[in-house]
Order: sequence, then structure tokens, then C-alpha cells
Amino acid sequence: MIFIVALPLGLLADRGETSVDAGDIVASDFAEMQQHAQTQYEHLLTKLEVASSLSDEHKELVATALSKNLEGLPICTFSQEIVYAEETERSETRLVTVHDNGVLTDDKGRERLFSEWKYSPFTAPSAAGLDFSSTSIIDETDTDITFQFRFDKKAKSSSENITELLRDLRRVAKNLRYEFKVDIQSGAPKSLVLELIKPTRVFVVARVKKIRYVSLYEYDENLQRFVIPEQSVEYTASAPIRGTETEKIDVIHSNFECSTPIRYVWHASGD
Repeated sequence: MIFIVALPLGLLADRGETSVDAGDIVASDFAEMQQHAQTQYEHLLTKLEVASSLSDEHKELVATALSKNLEGLPICTFSQEIVYAEETERSETRLVTVHDNGVLTDDKGRERLFSEWKYSPFTAPSAAGLDFSSTSIIDETDTDITFQFRFDKKAKSSSENITELLRDLRRVAKNLRYEFKVDIQSGAPKSLVLELIKPTRVFVVARVKKIRYVSLYEYDENLQRFVIPEQSVEYTASAPIRGTETEKIDVIHSNFECSTPIRYVWHASGD
């Protein structure tokens, strides 16, 4: 049952050692990163032209919020706590360092390009699968608006990890939904939830019962950007012989210490 194993491992497991050849990593100061965000905003507005159910104002809100979900990382250190609900021996806390060539290392001796790192506090990888043509509004209050998207089966990413995740999710694509909550006044992102809305059969005898991937956003004054201090992943699948497999992981990011003035590195996105 390849999919039952592939999805949780694709989301959660650390990869083997990677080349440290940064290639298309670009170093930047804060002003240049802001310009990069503006470029992303304009690119997103173009992609949102297919969202026929949205007004121009709503398209601008979505583009503004997603442009704050920047790919770039401040050159800094931070703590990453990964808590497995069912397997406490796999839980760990590690100190991660972002270097100015785009490589991340931790105090466990692991080294990756940041496009290969799991659970970044700076971007929500699940956003790569948004199908903009399906966008609709499912809730609106005086302060927040929540947009819903279907999963884009043609979605691509320059990140190897996200490409692997998108490939796994395509098997249940018809029943995947995103909910993206945005502050109406500022366009600030508040949360992004990817969820399987009903159990889905992926093989003749295998069924995925639950997928729920949550990213919560918060503005960090010191980093001068939005971060994701909390993420959680829940997954349940069943098949004969293997029975039911359930995995729940919470990820907490904290203790950010960055170089001053704030500088960034980012991966030239092909998304």
C-alpha cells in the first residue's frame, strides 16, 4: 500500500543528506525582500484572474495575504519542537540555523537546503496546491473572511519536498479543500487549513479517512514579517492486514534570533 506509507512519510520524515550547492539562492536585505513580496503579489493577482466568483477587492485580499507567505528566510536561528502524539520517542526539539547561502543546519548535525527542510516557520507548503479557478467565499465577519479552494491536480513546485507532497495528494484530490482565513482590513493571513472533506478510496482495498494540515500565522515585529509559530498534521488511513494507521504531529517554532539589520535568503520560485 504505497500511498498509505508515502503520505505521512512525505510530510514528516527527514531526508538524507543533501548537496550544499545553493545554486539559485539569493541573498537580500529587507528592502529587496519587500520588493520581492510586491513581485509575488502582482504574480498572484495575475493567477487570480481565473477566480470568476471573486470581486477585484477579494482578489486583492487573497493576493496580499498569500504574498506575505514569503518563501524567503531571515538569516537567523530558531527552535523547532516536533511532537508526535502516538510515538513520543520520535518527538524532538532542535535548534535550526539559517545560513547566508540558503543552507539550514541543526544541532543534531543535519544539513539541508531550505527548500528540502520540513516544517518551515516561514512558509506553508500546502499553499502550493491552491486551485485559484475554484475560489469561493465560505464565511465573512466584520474582521475576517475565509476563502475556500479546491486542490489543483496540475500544481507544480520548485521544491522537491513540496513536489513529493503534491504527488501524494493527487490521489485524493477530488475531496481536498483549502480554507484560507484573511484579515479584511489589512490582508494579513491568519490561518491556512488543508483538509480531506470525506474518506476517499485510493486503491481497491485502501481508504484515506482523514487529512488535516493546519498552519497558523502571526506577525513578528522583530523579524518584520509573518511567521508560522504553530503547524499541525493529522492523518488516518486503513487497509486490510495493516489495519488503521493514525498519525498526529504538532510543530512549534519559537526563540527567533536574527542578524541585524534583517537579511533574507530565498529560493527562486518556479511555482
